[in-house]
Amino acid sequence: MPEKRLVLLGGGHSHILLLKKLGMRPIKGLITSLVTPDATMIYTGMLPGAIMGTYSLDEIQVDLVKLGNYSNSRVIFDYAKNINVKEKNVGLGTRSPIGYDILSIDIGINYKLPKIKGFEKFVVPVKPFEDFMVSWKQFLAGLDQLGKNPAIALIGAGAAGCELALAINFKLKNLGCNPLITLIDVGKVASSIPNKAQKKILGCLKQNDIKFKEHTKIVQVSDQGLQFKGGETLFSDLTISTAGGQPHTWLSRSGLRLDRGFVQTLQTLQSVSHDFVFASGDCSEIKGHPSKRAGVFAVKAAPILYQNLYRYLNSRELLSYTPQEKFLQALTLEGRKALIFRGNSSISGFLPWLYKDFVDRSFLKKFSLNSPMNLNKKGSDSKENQMLCGACGAKVGGSILDKVLKKLPDTAPIMTNNIGDDAAILNISGTLKVLTTDHLRKFCEDPWKMAKITAIHALGDIWAMGAKPTVVLSHITVPESSLEYQEHYLSEIISSANETFLAEGAHIVGGHTTKGSELMIGFTILGDVGKQPITIKGASPTDKVILTKPIGVGTILAGEMQGLAKGKWVKEAHEWMMRSQGQISRIIGQNATAMTDITGFGIIGHLMKICRESGVGVTLSLDQVPILKGALDLTLIGVRSTLFEENVSQSFDVKYPKDNIKWPLLFDPQTSGGLLAAIPEKDVYLVTNELKKYGFMNEVIGEFFAGTPEIRVT
Repeated sequence: MPEKRLVLLGGGHSHILLLKKLGMRPIKGLITSLVTPDATMIYTGMLPGAIMGTYSLDEIQVDLVKLGNYSNSRVIFDYAKNINVKEKNVGLGTRSPIGYDILSIDIGINYKLPKIKGFEKFVVPVKPFEDFMVSWKQFLAGLDQLGKNPAIALIGAGAAGCELALAINFKLKNLGCNPLITLIDVGKVASSIPNKAQKKILGCLKQNDIKFKEHTKIVQVSDQGLQFKGGETLFSDLTISTAGGQPHTWLSRSGLRLDRGFVQTLQTLQSVSHDFVFASGDCSEIKGHPSKRAGVFAVKAAPILYQNLYRYLNSRELLSYTPQEKFLQALTLEGRKALIFRGNSSISGFLPWLYKDFVDRSFLKKFSLNSPMNLNKKGSDSKENQMLCGACGAKVGGSILDKVLKKLPDTAPIMTNNIGDDAAILNISGTLKVLTTDHLRKFCEDPWKMAKITAIHALGDIWAMGAKPTVVLSHITVPESSLEYQEHYLSEIISSANETFLAEGAHIVGGHTTKGSELMIGFTILGDVGKQPITIKGASPTDKVILTKPIGVGTILAGEMQGLAKGKWVKEAHEWMMRSQGQISRIIGQNATAMTDITGFGIIGHLMKICRESGVGVTLSLDQVPILKGALDLTLIGVRSTLFEENVSQSFDVKYPKDNIKWPLLFDPQTSGGLLAAIPEKDVYLVTNELKKYGFMNEVIGEFFAGTPEIRVT
């Protein structure tokens, strides 16, 4: 059976359970992509506990990157703008559309109330949960300025609003505050909850001095609080909203049949209008079976979704899912108390909390995964116990390269520099050009991202020479697959690469493709130089060392392969690798006396090249060197990139403090690493200010001195 592309839109409950199942029982021929803006999914049921401090944030999260690796799926960090059912693609916010053969939608609902003046600016929606937790931490950090009686308004007094009010109250009282909390709703408080359970919630709210404002319409929100219809006002230091749950408006442009804005499906979870589109969770509505918005339905739908995807691919009859009318619900009250109810039966207290805690932890335990690539759970310094890394971690070591390159005859007559610089400088009929080539071995499942990172990585050599790229040749090895999928695969690569190079003023003019065991992408780039190129020869004593990107990429990628890196660390590393340095290279290039880009030989290896060619030494301040989040954590448990030991073996002119826990990162190979520049002291302020303006690293990390080529790390 030829490959089929499944795109999972959203990382909701149905999709995370589906991915877990796909990891356990893959569906032959199915190539899966998860589109999500976040690297983690916060489990709603434990959010009140996290606010109170019962759980850490890590304890209530599902790591979508690890889940993607476990299920052999690619994870695309983006959000959907539209769905094109005719062309069968999904329009994304930051990249070209992604095509699909089958689409599954599990994107939840939107929690914004745009009709209220000031809402967007002054209200913190509880969803996305990741953004809410950031705002909550910022609020807690500023409590000292608010005094002992912080005022908090919660818009929406349903079950979620009540849980949140009690959790916030509990947390703030434990911090020594006496908060003033008010629940506001256009209807009654906890109106959707059965009577007996509702009375217990109301009693708990009153016992904790949480006020209600029922049947109240908000007309404006400001930094001073809320204004209601009729002119009454309420002061608030923090305004939160759990109300306004509504379908995403862009779904109306999708061509799918909707029911009040929700994707209407059959009981098979297929769209009633397009059988190749599935939907589940809060964003959908099953025809003839209207149900409440609750996570339990998405969880129950997941096994049916898996079965029906398999059956759809194999042209078999699909199964039906009927959402239950009554279901067990559990709400967190204050501290370690919970309310459990089904219909009009309910129980509250510590024992229900124990039950809820057990159920919640059991659910999340399903996703306590190590990547299927993981061969070494504890991490190790030993090369034998490390998998061969991708990207720059797969480069041949510097010592081998030096020995082999020394056997070459003299450089070509048109080449004006020596082999070993970032790019060859060619004198073609009196005009200077720079030429470079770079190839990366597969390190992620996303060919679009791989192409972009490889392009940025290859451009680094051109930028380091102070040149501007003009023409590009591509070299692509694609894995064996059907002709149809090869076309899709190559289209994503070429689309991404072309978009990246065009943004830098360069054009792809040709190349070569072949089939192989795994993806490999390379580019050969020719660049123009308006003046004498910047080389690694030119640094002078007292010049300062500046680095534009944090280090630690090799360690993060090695950690991901071993199932040890958190998804948010991987996401941040990818974001840095995809950042173009074209604009800042022109700024730095006006002042730099020497420059290179940090790649496979790590910051030490590339800095030593500058020292040797320039005939100077350098003092490097290790604590000033920027490091990616998570890289140090992984280093401390022994995670190393494949090239690490080779890089260390070449450090005989380096004095570094082994008592500083950061030292291994000095030898960490970088992919699409930062520019490392020697800047005269008089120009440092100008350069660092410009770097800061464009959001790059901008600290001085060292200084060159007169003397023999060596590196002194302090």
